[in-house]
Amino acid sequence: MPRNIIQGGGGILRYLHRSNGLIHPSRVAIANGLIRRICLSTNRQLVSPTAKTIRPSVILSRPLINSFATTSTPDDETETTKSKGSKTGKKTTKKRSSKATAKAKPKPRKKLTDKQKEAKKAEKMKELVKQLKKTALEPPKKLIENPWNLAIATVAKEIQARGVKGPDFVMQCSQLAQSISAEERERIAAEAEANKAANAAAYEAWIQQHTPLQIRKANAARRRLNKIKNTSLRLLHDDRQVKRPRTAYLLYMLDRTAEGDFKYMRAKDIAVRVTEEWKGLTTTEKEKYLRQAEEDRERYRREYLEVYGEEPSTSRSTTASSSP
Repeated sequence: MPRNIIQGGGGILRYLHRSNGLIHPSRVAIANGLIRRICLSTNRQLVSPTAKTIRPSVILSRPLINSFATTSTPDDETETTKSKGSKTGKKTTKKRSSKATAKAKPKPRKKLTDKQKEAKKAEKMKELVKQLKKTALEPPKKLIENPWNLAIATVAKEIQARGVKGPDFVMQCSQLAQSISAEERERIAAEAEANKAANAAAYEAWIQQHTPLQIRKANAARRRLNKIKNTSLRLLHDDRQVKRPRTAYLLYMLDRTAEGDFKYMRAKDIAVRVTEEWKGLTTTEKEKYLRQAEEDRERYRREYLEVYGEEPSTSRSTTASSSP
């Protein structure tokens, strides 16, 4: 800034130091305009008395004030950056990685060896047999009903008291049983008959202690055990069990065998003969037996529901067939 302008600027320019009057290149455009306005007002003597007391900062233009106000030291910039960083740091949240959210893959099962597979299969079969035996029920033990077996059991105590064992024990028991007196034989026969009656009464009482459904399931378990273990368990006899429905062919066979035409024929030959006759019947001739078979199926369904408390399944009911 020229010194003559500063010196002649009046009261307002007295507050400006001469060193501040020099214009730096970066602010030439702003400062020159400001000085031009100040000089114009000074030359025209339009400055009021109150203007002498106005501080220089008041007359500075807004762009110049802003340029000085926004200037900051490196320390201030560091603090500002830190404060901004702290604010944004609170808002930002760490995203969960896809690996953390992904479910862990199950470990592959170890392959069993042939020996382990056989052992596992045997264990399952053992458990199955155990459950089947429990379902099959165990009837009460019978007393000896056969007179000869009862005689052997009677003399066995005497032979055993002598200390005889092995094959000699069996041989001596047989010899002694054959040599008993007639009176002893009659007594043993009477005892065997009494045992038979006692066994029947005990068995019937034991059957009545179980429901018809339990007996039916017990017989099913016995059939399966006979197949699995190759045994010969007898089915439990219960008069309360519902008789299965008969087919039209079976009803025809019962009629034919009741007539007495096959009295002197073997069972196998009778079956062959009746089968041939059934195949030769007309539809009208079969109608009678088909109707009877339908009535028997209805009887079976009704009794099954009454006795067992449930409807028979399709596999249990037998359909009427026009062929054997």
